[in-house]
Amino acid sequence: MKGIIAGLFAVAAAMVLPAPAAAQLRPVAAAISLPSPASPRPRRVGASDRPITEAWPVVRSWDGPAEAEYGRWVQTIGRAVEARRCRTLADCLDRADLNPLAVPGRRSTFRADCADVPYILRAFFAWRRKLPFVHTSSLRAERPARDGRYAFTNRPTSTRRWTDYATPRRLLHDLGSTVHSGYFRMRPELDDSDTYPVRVDREAIRPGTAFYDPDGHVLVVYEVRADGEVRLIDGHPGGSFTARRFSAQLTLGSSWQGGGFRNFRPVYLRDGVVSRPANRELADFDPMVQHDPARWVVGGRALGYHDWVRTRLGAPLPPAP
Repeated sequence: MKGIIAGLFAVAAAMVLPAPAAAQLRPVAAAISLPSPASPRPRRVGASDRPITEAWPVVRSWDGPAEAEYGRWVQTIGRAVEARRCRTLADCLDRADLNPLAVPGRRSTFRADCADVPYILRAFFAWRRKLPFVHTSSLRAERPARDGRYAFTNRPTSTRRWTDYATPRRLLHDLGSTVHSGYFRMRPELDDSDTYPVRVDREAIRPGTAFYDPDGHVLVVYEVRADGEVRLIDGHPGGSFTARRFSAQLTLGSSWQGGGFRNFRPVYLRDGVVSRPANRELADFDPMVQHDPARWVVGGRALGYHDWVRTRLGAPLPPAP
């Protein structure tokens, strides 16, 4: 037995590689070591997707200069629409060749019909120019209707601020999916509505002013020409929009329906407190002039509403009937 075991040890010893051969394998093993994995590149976040406190720091209130700047910007967008250079609001706002306030990054995802257009224009400008933005988030109707756009009459019950949203993109997207024309269908005496009825002259009706047709349509003024012609941005249910002229095809409706030209109520930020002025504090507020035919008189002649508006804005007095 001892002889057999000794023989087995001898065979095993013969199978061990000689020292030189083992030494030759060591460099080969080192040569096939795997490289360490590369660190992933950080994803760049566009301005519209950054946290709201970072992307939208408010540094001023809506005042005369801010409103004038807003009007010039709306006019720029409107003229691009009139020239058919963009077909949707998102396209117009995303393109740097059309929008001087455009931001690089992901394209906008919202869809905007007629009532969304004035709200999204106002919100986008407020974001890019570091202004506060507040909007109605829920309504109560005196006489509810199956379709909230035609309820009688609506009153705000809650509002949201820009700081209530995670990002600017989320704010714009939510406006595009929630706002409807009923947000304009409010009595003129309300002090907490987003928009208010205005007097009719070239200071009050300007680029950025909205026109509400109580049949369920909202447009945005982008230009008041020297001859009194009013040009408007007209949004459509499919998301496209076009330019059109103010004419008798647009219905005025009644004061309690909120019809006619309306401006956005400015938003102030003073000592960290957000507020909006009451109607009596607004120089261009006029609750009834657009709904009182006795006041539609120019040069001693009584006019229809649409002729009276155009004449007040610079058009010559139309021929007598």
